[in-house]
Amino acid sequence: MTLQQYTRAFLLQSHSYPRIRHALPNVLAPVTAAVSTSPDSFQSASPEHPSTSAAGEGLSRFHQSILSRTVERQRFVTGRYPLTVTIRENPTRKWLRLGQSNGDSVATTEIFVNNTTTMRSLASLDRFHWLDDKERQTLLDSYAMVSLEFIAEIHIERPGYLHLLRCDGAGSSAATQRSLRDVLPFKRPAAILKELEDDLTKLYRDRLWVTGFSLTGRQGFVKSIETNDGFIGSVNPRTASSVLWPNEVTSVPSQLLQDSSQMKNPGVPRAFRRDGLYQDALLVSDGFLVPGKDHGGLYIVKNPGNPQTEWTMSLTDNSGRWFYHRAVWADLTGDGRQSILTARCKVSTNIGNKNDGVTSGISKKGELVWLECPQPASIDPTTGTPLETDGTQFDPFSSRHLPWKTRVLATGPDVMFCVADLDITDDTIEVISSQFFSKSVALHSIRRGPEPKVCFTRSIDDRCGTAFSSILVDLDCNAVGTKKDAQASKQDRCVINSGSSFESLSRGDCFSHLLVTSHECSYVEPGEMPSSSSADGSALWTPADDTDGGSLFAYRVPEGKGSWKTNPWLRTTVATGFKVHGQINNMINPGAPGFVYSFHAKKDDTYSGKRPMIAIAGDCAEAAYIYRPDNIVDTRSEISADPSTQYKLMVEIQCGSTVGSIGISYDDFTTAEQESGYAKLYIPCYENDKVFVFALGSGEEEKEIW
Repeated sequence: MTLQQYTRAFLLQSHSYPRIRHALPNVLAPVTAAVSTSPDSFQSASPEHPSTSAAGEGLSRFHQSILSRTVERQRFVTGRYPLTVTIRENPTRKWLRLGQSNGDSVATTEIFVNNTTTMRSLASLDRFHWLDDKERQTLLDSYAMVSLEFIAEIHIERPGYLHLLRCDGAGSSAATQRSLRDVLPFKRPAAILKELEDDLTKLYRDRLWVTGFSLTGRQGFVKSIETNDGFIGSVNPRTASSVLWPNEVTSVPSQLLQDSSQMKNPGVPRAFRRDGLYQDALLVSDGFLVPGKDHGGLYIVKNPGNPQTEWTMSLTDNSGRWFYHRAVWADLTGDGRQSILTARCKVSTNIGNKNDGVTSGISKKGELVWLECPQPASIDPTTGTPLETDGTQFDPFSSRHLPWKTRVLATGPDVMFCVADLDITDDTIEVISSQFFSKSVALHSIRRGPEPKVCFTRSIDDRCGTAFSSILVDLDCNAVGTKKDAQASKQDRCVINSGSSFESLSRGDCFSHLLVTSHECSYVEPGEMPSSSSADGSALWTPADDTDGGSLFAYRVPEGKGSWKTNPWLRTTVATGFKVHGQINNMINPGAPGFVYSFHAKKDDTYSGKRPMIAIAGDCAEAAYIYRPDNIVDTRSEISADPSTQYKLMVEIQCGSTVGSIGISYDDFTTAEQESGYAKLYIPCYENDKVFVFALGSGEEEKEIW
């Protein structure tokens, strides 16, 4: 049965239900993991619902009626005041396994809004609809209100980093092979290709990649989840044993060389064509400061999840106990080769003698490095195919080219960074790094050429505390979509890599601010004048820049050509007060908050001129946060020096475990009821071995689908 046929049969089977039944058959997933969805699959056995669980068999009608009180969908509407959403395990659902039958798997989680179940809460979507159209529209327009619904929980071991990548990239050959396996016994080859083309282009959505790690385990976890049917795949044991603490993953460009040949065959359906040789591959950044996990590296995983063709190789020599969190593909040589720009760091203990005594200390070091993509020996003049010295087709990942040549560009950058072109008229690009160990935000300008080198360095802020995540955002809503548009609108800067796993800004887009999370902060007191260091172009603080605990800062990029080199980057505190929830599981380097993201509730709003929302992964604060633009001017308070950075907390989702890296996608997740085109938030709960999926919506009444 094809995926298309399965989905059609699944919908028809669910037609007798009040709504589409959300439980997915376990046969689609390995026994080690399962995707379960919530809401109305939690119904006790009854003649009206013959497919539901027999968990209530043997109970009186009274007790069965008690068990059936949780059939409502778990959805609510945000408002003017922030909501606190708590995720809890429902004992009734967990131990009586309501809704499970014939191998079906359903969520055992229940959410509470301000300590009240959604069906009883004033934030319930049904209660919101009591308002008349005028009142409801006023709230929607004034306070950027949206609806949120808990639609699924994904059971997966130790989820840390989440990343949604295009379905036609990494993992595509494994998905194709799975589809072939399903239809091969029943179809002729030509029919198979046609079916697969339809299935892969219409049904496949973003693919969710999940990496995880364990303090005691000897291998990391790299898994993929098909968002169209919930199938969970995994890399093979060899790859898992190579990566000890996998962090961020990203795709490999389909073309690593500007002149590389493309596979063009009119007889092959579009679903099977590849723009380059390396489209189905992952780049994995690996390692952490934990002893035994600090021999990190950068790994290429070809055909991940394909049991026949998956292969893993290291681009680094993995010496020196360096570890890596993220890596970016960039043309640093100016000749079309896609090399790798990354930051690495290490922590070591030093023992020495001082004044005839024994001293010891911890050394922390970070470096900005460049891994050069190898060059082919020659190019075939007829086909343009790059060749090796022996005449075979050139492969930059061949063992003869490994490890890639690594060069240090600068010291300081260690964990996260973003890449921009702050002057599109010159031959440089700029790396802006949030430097965790040196407690600063710094900028390095790299001149591209045969030997790339740093030609300019400056400190943006040296009083920000332990800076962690950093991304480029457009809070001024310039809505510039391409580098050509940027030039036409006389913008002098554009994005190369926004620094976020969810790219709300693509390459060539304009940006106005840099967002940085910090685990702590030392700052000027309210009313105190900024430090004299501001005169040399470092950050300028606002008098009301008061912080308490971990914080989110916004830095405005100075306007004017070249001003980013000399003028202060105005810093504003967007949010503060993030506190660590101390547990045994997060005792190693605990901190809060973690990663920050900008996104729009609806995909169509990306270039609409609306300010984006901001999401924050709380890390050891054990929560996820969503902030909305604050467009209301409070005349009782002092007007902000940078109104674009005014945001208010909309929702705090308390997860009860470490929240590492949030995933965001606009594609629908499985067949759960949801409004298409609205954001889906994937929130990992590390200690609970779950990923929770929330769907945003308009807050308007749904239309019947039948």
